Amino acid sequence: MSRIDELLKNEEVEWKKLGEVCEIKTGKLNANAKVENGRYLFFTTAKEISYIDEYAFEGESLLVAGNANIGDVKYYFGKFNAYQRVYVLQNFNNINAIFLMHFMKKNLKNYLQSKKKQAAMTYIILKDLEEFQIPIPSLETQEKIVKILDKFTNHVTELQAELQAELQARNKQYEYYRDMLLSEEYLNYKSRILFIENNNSIKKCKLKDIAKITRGKRLVRSNLEESGKYPVFQNSLKPLGYYHDKNFSGDKACVISAGAAGEIFYREGDFWAADDVFVIDSDSILNKYIYYFLLSKQSLIKTKVRKASVPRLSRDEIERLDIVFPNMELQNKVVEVLDKFQDLISDTQGLLPEEIEQRQKQYEYYREKLLTFEYKSDSTPHAARRTPQNNS
Repeated sequence: MSRIDELLKNEEVEWKKLGEVCEIKTGKLNANAKVENGRYLFFTTAKEISYIDEYAFEGESLLVAGNANIGDVKYYFGKFNAYQRVYVLQNFNNINAIFLMHFMKKNLKNYLQSKKKQAAMTYIILKDLEEFQIPIPSLETQEKIVKILDKFTNHVTELQAELQAELQARNKQYEYYRDMLLSEEYLNYKSRILFIENNNSIKKCKLKDIAKITRGKRLVRSNLEESGKYPVFQNSLKPLGYYHDKNFSGDKACVISAGAAGEIFYREGDFWAADDVFVIDSDSILNKYIYYFLLSKQSLIKTKVRKASVPRLSRDEIERLDIVFPNMELQNKVVEVLDKFQDLISDTQGLLPEEIEQRQKQYEYYREKLLTFEYKSDSTPHAARRTPQNNS
């Protein structure tokens, strides 16, 4: 028998409705009541953190999103305020609030969806929330369960922080070497070493004098598909959709001119660029070299974006950029080095969700084992006994 089964062996469990184990309130404010630098947390149904200057609640609380991210549950201790669609659970009766949070994270969304039958779940009805059934083992057992599950959630948080720090460090290292490799001083130095007889091998000109900058062509959204042969880029680094035709072949550097204006990407394969994308192509220098050059100038490029209801970047700002470039051999060397750095960063970015997903699965596995109790609807007062699981 596993330690978990031993912990919960013959555990007597009382089932009660959520409305019987805590007080359920709602916030009173509209979501736009948030302020930039408020003193207190303001809980809305969004995942982002907001702030406000006045508080309406304090103490140990659970926050349940009543719409948008329906059924999301958060724990908080302190002074705060809440949006009118957020349920605030307080004054817990014979139940550990964090134990309750873990159980609700495991079961609440499925329960709420079952109350909606086949209809889409758009908001939580208070009566449904009040009637949600909660298993109540002894407080001692609740605390032991919380201790085990908190270890897994803490591991996920710590791992995420470690991987984010690793990714940030690699990004800074990459940016340092990218800017150095593309600097006029370094390219002149490297050129003198490699090509002693040709000290004029480094050239400098406006980007428009060495490359063709073309605006894409808009497609009607109704013509796009969710998957297909050619991705369509409009005003984001993420494809808007897919199309059966292309308007540009691969190996192109691109700059977004509206929406996510100033963002830069390189497309190796064929694609469709819409009218909010500048596509840059040159016969004289490597397009991948242009891509890395643009990345090194991205901070400057973003200062040229006009801040309006829709941020915009003019073609003139891109055309006027001064580009320094060596001969083709040295361009290839620079691109080769920077490609390796980008691969290293991609590997780290890939690890971030993968490792966290593995830890999350561990947490969910043990949560399932620790929070699965036999429910007997005809019992009084909803008594149930833990049924040991065979798997370790």
